[in-house]
Order: sequence, then C-alpha cells, then structure tokens
Amino acid sequence: MLASALAGILLAASPAFAVDTAIERIKAAGKLTVAVFFEDVTPFFYAAPDGGLIGVDPALAADIANKLGVRVEYNRHAQTFDGLIDEVVEGRADMAISLLSDTLDRATRASFSQSYVSVRQFLLINRLQLGRLVAADPARANDIPALLNRPESRIGVIGGTSYVGFVAEDFPDAEAVEFEAWSEMLAAVKSGDLVALMYDEIEIGNWRLTDSAGAVELRPYHLAGHPDTIAIAMRPGDTDLKAWVDLYLEKVRSNGFLDQVLGTFLYSKERALIDD
Repeated sequence: MLASALAGILLAASPAFAVDTAIERIKAAGKLTVAVFFEDVTPFFYAAPDGGLIGVDPALAADIANKLGVRVEYNRHAQTFDGLIDEVVEGRADMAISLLSDTLDRATRASFSQSYVSVRQFLLINRLQLGRLVAADPARANDIPALLNRPESRIGVIGGTSYVGFVAEDFPDAEAVEFEAWSEMLAAVKSGDLVALMYDEIEIGNWRLTDSAGAVELRPYHLAGHPDTIAIAMRPGDTDLKAWVDLYLEKVRSNGFLDQVLGTFLYSKERALIDD
C-alpha cells in the first residue's frame, strides 16, 4: 500500500504530467492577455474606426494568440511603460507587447524575447536655445550632444520610460526633467523652458505629421548609434513561452509576415520616418 502511494506521488510529480507551464495556462484560460500602454501610440497601437485596437503590436498579439489557438484580450491598465512590466510579473497579463524597450534594468524583473524592431533615438531641440549654446561655445557647434551635455541644459523625458536611463547615460552633466505627458513636454521645449527633449522616432514622426510648422521652432536631431530595441516581455519563469515566442519571431521574420506588418503600419509612405 505504501509502495502504491509512493508511486502515485512520483507519477504526479513527473514532468510528463505537469499542467502548469505557461502555454498550458494560456490554453486552459482560452485567452492570451496582453499588456498594452493605456494611451494610444500610433502606429504601434491605436484605436481603429470600429473601436478595436490596431497597429504593429496588436497585429503581432492577434497572430500569436491565433497560433496558440486562443483569443487575445488586452490589459491597458499600465500608465507608464515600466508599469507594463508590473502587469506581467504580477500575473495580470501573460505578456507585454507595447513598444517596450528591452532595457537591462527591466530585464532584471522580466524575461524578454528577441527584438522584433529597432527604433532610433532623437532629440527635439529648441532652435533659439541651441543658437545661444552655439554662440557661447562655437567650437562645439558641430557636436550637438557635447554642446547639450552641460549643467545649464534642461532636457525633457517622459517618466517611466527607457529614455530616463538614456538621458542619464548620454547627458550625465545635463539636468533631466521628467514629464507625465508628451504634450506638456513638447510645450516646455517650445517655450524654451527646455533646451531639448529626448524620445524615439515614432513620437517625433507623429509630431511632424500633426505640426508641420513646428520645424520653424524645433530641430529634430538623430542620435546615431543609439538604437532602441523593442521586444516582448514575459514572466521570468515562463521559459516555455519565451522559447515559443522566440521561435515564432524567427518564423514570422523569415516568412515575411513581420515585414508586412511593419510595412503596413510603421514604414508606410504616409509616415515617411524622418532623418536629421
């Protein structure tokens, strides 16, 4: 009798009978819960005319859910990009697919897939303030990053994004000023309260599309050699899911689906991503 009970315990503990892998958890729930930032960021995720969510990230999320044989459900509670990690590691989402930079700091908490796209980092500089800096230090007129890296330079950044760390790394002598909203930060650089703001080419491209006259006041500047890699975040223990997602990304990259998604939403002729 004891031997029979012991055999039952060993059988239940066998990996072949495990029912708690991430993929099995998702299949049992019948849905893939994907964390997405609470505000729309065109063209990565934004509202369609029918009220649904479209863009680069929803296209990938829907395809991943379809391949797993479940439906997709979006969790849009995170009000910062760092908050997306909280939604995942605290169990309220299976993964985050939301223009999420795979920074080393975030990787101490979550597990990241291979990158599926890389976006460029930009400064948006107040032309009048830049002129004053050049006049004070003409020898650095052709080295804008060095020109801005000084204590009197105030550089704006959105709090809770990877750009907080990027500003600290690239402009250690400048004063980083955190904002909650893009509109407030943009107004501050336009008024001259900031010498510049730092963000990705997506937001800078959206600004160019909506404020064509803004180039008179502000100058975009591409920070060459500083790509911002974007990846999918999962719980550290969901090793089977991470392996599956990495394989999925390899396949959609090789079969052209990823290029099709990026071409439709990100690299379209209408958007015409800018250069300095």
